[in-house]
Order: sequence, then structure tokens, then C-alpha cells
Amino acid sequence: MSDDYNYDFLKDIDKYTIYQSTVNQADVSTIDVKYCNFDKNDFSEDKIEFAQNLCKKFKYLYQLITEDKRSILLKVKRDLGYINYWLNDELNKNSSHFHITAEEFYIKLKIKDDKYDQIDLKNKIRNIDEVHLNNMKILEKMYVNYSELHKIIILFEGVKNKCSSYSQICYDEYEKAVKGCTNPNPTTLCNALEEYRKKYEHLYEMNELFKRCPSDKLKKLPKNEAAIRQLEKGARLELGILPSHPSDRNTSDIAITVIGVIFATFTFLFLLYMFTPFGSWLQPRIKKYIKFYRNLQREKHQSATHNSEIYHANSNNELYNIRYNFIQ
Repeated sequence: MSDDYNYDFLKDIDKYTIYQSTVNQADVSTIDVKYCNFDKNDFSEDKIEFAQNLCKKFKYLYQLITEDKRSILLKVKRDLGYINYWLNDELNKNSSHFHITAEEFYIKLKIKDDKYDQIDLKNKIRNIDEVHLNNMKILEKMYVNYSELHKIIILFEGVKNKCSSYSQICYDEYEKAVKGCTNPNPTTLCNALEEYRKKYEHLYEMNELFKRCPSDKLKKLPKNEAAIRQLEKGARLELGILPSHPSDRNTSDIAITVIGVIFATFTFLFLLYMFTPFGSWLQPRIKKYIKFYRNLQREKHQSATHNSEIYHANSNNELYNIRYNFIQ
């Protein structure tokens, strides 16, 4: 089963769902959009009203997201993949009485309104199979609860006694999704889960600093090593760093270790020098050595200058003798 689905929009799902709520709360009859007039040539009579309402909601959601009059999406990369997810989810929830795929519905919509055959949405609408749709729902739930934790820990908003329940949902949903990530070559879902884990881990660390949630109320998420390696490989390729051979990695690890030891030793000696009696004992000796070294360098320089003057004098005498002999 192909797993080339885009999960990136789910990182900002809490922002997209604000517009989704606006659509859900709106009276469909008051939504001011055109060309949703489906008829018996498009759907059976008992499906026409649902199709028309879905068309209106779809266009209204597209309008809200692209215009973004409330500047909700101002600081994020706007991703129309969310609209595709929303459409697939709506059709899936009503599949018992409305049997049509997202692509088929969009084709009918474009026939009624050819503007939608030209806009940036036309290549975004595709069918999402039920397995991947469920994966997206899991990620949505995870990010919604992450967002609630973020409000408490970073923005100092929200209800602090909800920390445990939000964290538990994040943990349970992550555990549910990551079970399928045992393949050495992780899928895009597994990579998306690892990105989520890193964001959650960072939030966990920030809570250690701000102490907004009791530490024992936040659960840590287990690492998925295969996904971590894949993300690191992708980062290296993006930076133009070629994949390394295992032996190269070992060499690199050794080099990093050596550098780390040198740095730690230097730091230790510096602190010893600056803030302990040993430093007081060592300082005059270092100054004495520096003075001796400078005198030595000065003497060498003077000697070199003197030798140079002698050399130039001898050279001039030799040149004079050559010219004299030549004249003779």
C-alpha cells in the first residue's frame, strides 16, 4: 500500500480546525457560494441535498483558508492538503448512504464551476484510503492535545489540572500509531510520528524549566530509531552531505569523542586556572615563561637583522669587486 501521503498540514491542525468550526457552525442555507446546483443528472434524488450542502461547505472552507481574513494562518505554511483531508473525512463519515470518492465528487464540482479546474486546489484533491485516513485522524488527535499542552506550558493559558489527560492522549495515540513502524525503512507516517515526538519532547523539556505541569503528570514518548535514522539521512542530503560508510561513521564518532575530551579538558583547566589557588600559583610562572619567550624571539629577530645587514654589506663588496675586475 502506497504511503506517499502528506502529513505536514497536521502540524498546524489546531489553526485549520478554527475555520472548520466556522463552517460546521454556519447555517448552510446562508453560505454565499455559487454553482452547487446539482440535479438528478449528477446524483440520485435522495443524495442531491447532501451533495449541494457538501459543495457549499467545501467552497466556504476553501474561501476561509485562502483568504485567511482572521490571520490565523499568517505564520504557518498554508497547506491545502487540509481541505483534501476534510473532504475525504466528510465522505467517509457519510459513506453508508453517499457512495462517492473525493476525486469523483471534485470532478462533478468542477463541471458545475470550471473555476475549480484552474485554481491551486485541482492537484490537491485525491482519494485517501481508510487506513491512511485513520492515521491522519490519529495525528490530528495527537496535535490537538499537544496544542493544549503548549498553551499551558508555553503560553501560560489553559487549565493546569488537564496536563495529565492531554499527555495521556498524546501517549496513547502515539503508541497506537507507532506500532506499525518496525520496518528498517520507515514510511512517511513513521517520519511524521518522529517529528511529532521531537516536538513533544521539546515541550516536555520546556516544562522542566517552567514547571507548569507536574513532571509525573507528563508521559515521555518512546523513540523510533528507524525513523530517527531516516530523518537524519534526509537532513544530511538536504544539506548536501553525502551518506557515510559505516567505517566513516566510526571514524567520525571517534573524532567527535576526541574533540569532546579536548574541549572538556580545556574547560576544566581554564576553570582551575581562573577560580582556584592552583591558578594563583600558576599565573606568575606563565607570565615568567611568556616574558622569557618574548625575549628569546626579540634576540632571534635582532640576530637575524644583524646577519641580514652583514649579508647585504658583503653582497655590495662582491658586486663592487666584480665591476672593478670587469673594468680592468
